[in-house]
Amino acid sequence: GGRRPPLLPSAFAAELESKSFTNGKDDKPLVKRLYEAAFEEQFGKATVLDYADLGWGDAEAAQLAEVLASGAAPRLETLYLPSNKIGDEGCKALAAALGK
Repeated sequence: GGRRPPLLPSAFAAELESKSFTNGKDDKPLVKRLYEAAFEEQFGKATVLDYADLGWGDAEAAQLAEVLASGAAPRLETLYLPSNKIGDEGCKALAAALGK
């Protein structure tokens, strides 16, 4: 697959638990903190999110909706999703997340 939807820091932390680092160190706590800080900074200031032409369907739209419903992007003004394969269920999830 191509580019996946963003993950909330809690979901990223859960996925990270199944990973291991090739250097043998347990850097998971550091990586979790770095991801959370970067996520909060980038989504906190985002006014435009562009996820065009990624082939996303309802599952990816639902994952994005979870992020948006969390309030992670309070300054969001424009969400681009053209040329994806998002159906009714994905649209419903996004609309609910955006309060429309």
